[in-house]
Amino acid sequence: MNIFKNSKPVIAIDGTAGSGKGTLAKNLSKKLNFDHLDTGLLYRIYAFESIKVGRKELPTKINFNKWFANTSKLDGLRSEEISKLASQISQSTKVRKSLVNFQRNFANNPPKGKGSIIDGRDIGTIIIPNAEVKFFIDANVEIRASRRNQQLKLSSFDLSNTIANMRKRDIQDSERDISPLKPAVDSFKIDTSEINETQVLELALKYIRKRTDFI
Repeated sequence: MNIFKNSKPVIAIDGTAGSGKGTLAKNLSKKLNFDHLDTGLLYRIYAFESIKVGRKELPTKINFNKWFANTSKLDGLRSEEISKLASQISQSTKVRKSLVNFQRNFANNPPKGKGSIIDGRDIGTIIIPNAEVKFFIDANVEIRASRRNQQLKLSSFDLSNTIANMRKRDIQDSERDISPLKPAVDSFKIDTSEINETQVLELALKYIRKRTDFI
């Protein structure tokens, strides 16, 4: 079987929900002037579109570029309902296969033509297995839940429910048959439980400098 080889530099960032992988991806994108793709949004868009059709069947075709062209619409995809459905949809072989080409095309054709930062849950293991740099981001589930509550502006009374939902999501992601969440063997692991985003960025940049000539 042919293994996909990206033609442009890729930094793959995988990790658990709320661990800070998206924040790191955005910060690295700004620092390196690489294009950023949050693949989790692809599944959230799928979830949103399936709700529109009554969840009777998965949408057959979605214009993701149209969604990304209107970033204000993306803000509404962070609800708990969308998160749960996106996790369920991500277990579909049909959906995952349909998104592989989009993600790999982005890797080979980043809008600025330089390189890309792609974050998700199976980027370094399945989607871009030959990425020049791979990170796996994680943190204590209570801390991740607290961050998610702040992001969604939820009450502290909702924290226990958020923790329960995240633990369930972790199990779904790591135990699914198709593309389970796990660190790539050659990934650099960062635990963000006790460090802030600036420190995470500094760690990542230090590692990138050792591995590549990006910067």
